Amino acid sequence: MLTDLFGDSPRVRLLDFLADHVDYDYTLTQIHRLARVSRPTLYRLVAAMEEEGLIVQTREVGGSHFFRLATENPKVVAMLQMDFRQVNEELAAVRFGKVSATGRTRPTVETPRRRRIPRRKAVPASR
Repeated sequence: MLTDLFGDSPRVRLLDFLADHVDYDYTLTQIHRLARVSRPTLYRLVAAMEEEGLIVQTREVGGSHFFRLATENPKVVAMLQMDFRQVNEELAAVRFGKVSATGRTRPTVETPRRRRIPRRKAVPASR
C-alpha cells in the first residue's frame, strides 16, 4: 500500500514489504527477491535505514543477517498506522462506496440478487 501513496522507489518497496510482514524477519537475500530491490541498492538502503533506526538486525545465523522493521521507533509506528488506515479506507470504500482519503471514489460492490426460477407446473405422468 505504501507504493500506492509514495511511488515505486526501492526504498518504498523495501518499507512496503517489511510493513506487510511486521512479525517476521528476513535475510538480505529474501528481501532482495521478495521486495524486488537490487542487491547493491539493498545493501545501501539497509545501512542507511539501520542508521536511521527504521530497521533492526534481529539475529545472525551462520553468515546471514536477519532484519525487520523497528516497531519501537515512533516513525515506524506512525507509518504502519497510516498504512493500516489506508487499507481500512479502501476496504470500506469497496464495501460501502465511500470516498477514500486520496479523494478517489470507489464503486459500491452490490450483492448479486438471486434470480427466481419459475416453478414448472406438474405434468401428469402418462402411462
